Amino acid sequence: MNTRFLVLELLRATRTRRYLVATMPLPSLMLLVLPDIYNVEGGTLGGVPIAISLMLNMAMFGVISAPVTTGASIAVERGAGWQRQLRLTPLTGAGYVVGKGVVGMLLALPPLLLLGLVGAFTQDVRLTAGQWLVSLGAVWLTGLPFVLLGIVLGLVVSPGAMQAVTGVASLVLGVAGGVLIPVELAPDWLRRIVLTLPMHWGKQLALSPLVDVEVGRALFVLGVWVVGLGLIAARRFRAAEA
Repeated sequence: MNTRFLVLELLRATRTRRYLVATMPLPSLMLLVLPDIYNVEGGTLGGVPIAISLMLNMAMFGVISAPVTTGASIAVERGAGWQRQLRLTPLTGAGYVVGKGVVGMLLALPPLLLLGLVGAFTQDVRLTAGQWLVSLGAVWLTGLPFVLLGIVLGLVVSPGAMQAVTGVASLVLGVAGGVLIPVELAPDWLRRIVLTLPMHWGKQLALSPLVDVEVGRALFVLGVWVVGLGLIAARRFRAAEA
């Protein structure tokens, strides 16, 4: 992996307005208002305190937005000619795509850590060090399918349509994945959709230190999404290179 390219991409991404204004603080801000909206203070969702459940939902929203946006920036750079400039350097095409994926995963970490602090200090979330590590680590790893989704979008969608597509995609995934509407409160038709998407199963892994969950099924569903999107991304990348 080209370390210089990785550092450059990290600096560029962290200086963008969308990351600094929307992606970074938005999940934490939503966590501050959602408990009042659902009016379930002191209650439980899925056998865990409402504050923990909503915190993990917002954490999942954060790992959708940052990786999808970063991967999708491939389309914008393709249209601006940045990729043609990179072809004059020793950086390979595969190294470029992998670098984008690594940056997407790294950018998902700060919003996740900020959310944990907000949950602990404002929502009275109490977990052991091991529970924090497993829960937030599982949420972070769930960002991998969305990195691949962002890369697929970046290789398929036109640069002019990319901002609208990523915004709509994040919103639709948030609703359909049971992130903005907890699966316990969702109608039956939405619950059936939620059970097919990676966000729900990533949250199940995050809850595994607290309640009994189907860990094997969760890993299987996430693995299917990663392999499927990985194959699509590889195919689209080869087509773009041809």
